[in-house]
Amino acid sequence: MVSRRNYFTITIVMFIVFILFQFTNVVLESFKGYEKNPYAVSRQELSTRSTAYETGEKKEKSLGDETRRQVVYIGDESSLIGSVVYNWAVYTKRKISIYRTIAEYEAAGEQDRSQNPEFFVMDAAGIDWKKENVCEVLTEYTEKGINLIFSNLPDVSVIEETPELKKILGIKEIRESKTSVDGIYLRDGFLLGGEAVYQSEDKDEIKKRQNMELSFPWYVLGSGADTYIHGLPAKKIKEEYPPVIWRNKCRKAYVFAVNGRYMEDAAGLGLLSAMSAKVKEYEIYPVVNAQNMLIVNYPSLASENEEEMKKRYGQTTSDVLWNIAWPSIISAYRKNTLGLSCMMTPQYDYEEDNFPSQTSLEFYMKRMKEQSAEAGLSGESVSDTPVGQKLQEDGRFMKKALPDYKFTSFYTGEMTEVEVESVLEEELLKSVRTIVADYSKGSDVIGYLSDSITKQSALSDGTRHTYMEDFRVRCVETALGYTSVRMDVSDGIYPKSDQEGIDGLVSDFNWNIRYHWKKYQAFSGTTVSECDQRIRNFMAVDYTQQRKNHEIILEYTSMENPVWFVLRTEKEAVRRIEGGESKMIEEGAYLIEAKEDQVTIELAPIEE
Repeated sequence: MVSRRNYFTITIVMFIVFILFQFTNVVLESFKGYEKNPYAVSRQELSTRSTAYETGEKKEKSLGDETRRQVVYIGDESSLIGSVVYNWAVYTKRKISIYRTIAEYEAAGEQDRSQNPEFFVMDAAGIDWKKENVCEVLTEYTEKGINLIFSNLPDVSVIEETPELKKILGIKEIRESKTSVDGIYLRDGFLLGGEAVYQSEDKDEIKKRQNMELSFPWYVLGSGADTYIHGLPAKKIKEEYPPVIWRNKCRKAYVFAVNGRYMEDAAGLGLLSAMSAKVKEYEIYPVVNAQNMLIVNYPSLASENEEEMKKRYGQTTSDVLWNIAWPSIISAYRKNTLGLSCMMTPQYDYEEDNFPSQTSLEFYMKRMKEQSAEAGLSGESVSDTPVGQKLQEDGRFMKKALPDYKFTSFYTGEMTEVEVESVLEEELLKSVRTIVADYSKGSDVIGYLSDSITKQSALSDGTRHTYMEDFRVRCVETALGYTSVRMDVSDGIYPKSDQEGIDGLVSDFNWNIRYHWKKYQAFSGTTVSECDQRIRNFMAVDYTQQRKNHEIILEYTSMENPVWFVLRTEKEAVRRIEGGESKMIEEGAYLIEAKEDQVTIELAPIEE
């Protein structure tokens, strides 16, 4: 039996709890600030393409021009590899010279200059190895200390018939002209993110994720070669593996070789940065420092495909989006460091008479505001309605429901650049400062779409996250400190098969986000518009660095502070820093936040 005193105490506690819950709900429901977008500013106030660093001649002298690192590329400038090398030079603020042939480079007389290029990158498959005295020339370059990068390899028959080339590459013999492997192994310490094994014994896992290049020649390397990536054959031969990417010491320089087509992808940016870090005691270069999580086509504000949703989940589409999708999204968001951006679409099917709800819009805008998430706009739909017509209908709804909100980010999906430039003239998108597109084969993953609008690439479908996507993410994190992973919620509301659905979609996304991105938590989570500002600053930054004894003196110019750099070292650690802060990414890699125009970094040997 409860005494009067205990009864009174319980009543008071229950009353207090009731008041607290009511007060919290009142606060949440009256949460203001969602009616306006804090990222919305006039485009005239933003830095533009004219402020970005460019290779070659500039209107004004650039910082450190006298000692700027140089790279020479031999091959077709318009090829995928040529684009990778050029964009890497722009991102890392290098000077680049491009020639179609080695003979053309020799004729230009650049090799007679006092400062040798740091790297000589070749599209080896396009070189006529028999016509030109190539190997002798390349050997002379290595004698001068010029590092060589074979972005791909000549045909096996060319290597077999050219002993001098085999010596330069560090190839002892050719075991097989073509071999097939079950997976790919990435060694720790080459790319950021550590060791990786892209192989599985699970057939469903292989079917879903395995899309790496698994067929290539098997070269046996000499003792002077160091392998960073190799294949995993079904049957091992004396613990030997076919190499994919390796480094060979040749004379006074290093020679890197890529046995495959990895340099034709944005992954090539990270491979070049990793190679650069492997030829010196330390490497420091600017990065974006932005980690984005995109929820595409969410929220949708109309009741659509109701019959299918009730059949599968016994709930309306609105309930499915709130009760199943949202908790999983927030769980993934809170258990990682990525920033959250929801690229909404007021409705999925514009050929149906299911119109978006103003009440639902206000509800979700409050929820996103509570989570410090950004509300952007998607240009996609599940109907054949032209995107221009869709945006006009979206504009009419937004003008009535939330007239003061201006969208600053726009998800274009697989739209072409011509289509994007056209729709950006729509009234609803006049405040857009950045667009996000699905990754397509190329290496300009960030940059400017136009003079005042930036572009960002979604590097991975987080619901699948294939092996190649994971490898690409590692490479771009290494080169730029940038990632963007997306989930398209419309795939769960309009499933293509009985096996697919919103529950499996969000479950796979949640697991992939929590597992595959935990290696990059030193980098900052950003919304799409926050990332836009960092991209503008990154594109504009220029820097110079030099070492005096145990100190690195870093100087830079930028539109604003802070600016971020990645510092990679082999046998040293950061002891002290002035003018900024440092954070360890992993062993041998640090994120440097530069807050002043000059930063001094003191290094100390790592005690073994």
